[in-house]
Amino acid sequence: MSIIINIMSKNPDFAECKTRLKALLPKEERKYLAKLMLDKTCNIVSKFNTTNLLYLFPKKDGLFLQKLSKKYNINLKIQRRGKLSDKIYSILNQKDVKFEKRLVIGSDIPSISVDEISECINLLNKHDCVFGPSNDGGFYLVGVKANAHYIFKNLNMDTILIDDLKASCKGHKISYGFVRKLKDIDCEKDLLFI
Repeated sequence: MSIIINIMSKNPDFAECKTRLKALLPKEERKYLAKLMLDKTCNIVSKFNTTNLLYLFPKKDGLFLQKLSKKYNINLKIQRRGKLSDKIYSILNQKDVKFEKRLVIGSDIPSISVDEISECINLLNKHDCVFGPSNDGGFYLVGVKANAHYIFKNLNMDTILIDDLKASCKGHKISYGFVRKLKDIDCEKDLLFI
């Protein structure tokens, strides 16, 4: 079975990271935090015998990312510009290579583990889509098979809630399941989860 795991992240060396924490943390500390979480996510993904890609915004340059790529044997790609829904759709729309199961993971979930990714892969045996909901109403993980990624095609959204994804699945008659709800790092109180 062919599986691809894609990580989405801003490039900490070339993009302003964790901007909602600006009032609390200076730029260098937010950059450090973003690198720490990205390293952890790459480490977890590297434990799977899958094709692994790291999609970065705005570019894939920098010594930190080159070291990360080598350390975890993960290939670097540039994210498409546009709304979040467009970025996710383009990552999941793998036309050149056929993967039975395709996953996209955010890079700011400190409590993510091998368990959520394994469960997602297993649930894709029963469902077309699998979501990892986050406590803020969004999601940190999506897994799809076949053409289920079309739920993102016309969403035209930067802020996508889990309810938006459920509605899109229902509209497309696509089955879906969930893995454990986790906390992402967006604001000051979220730092308690690191």
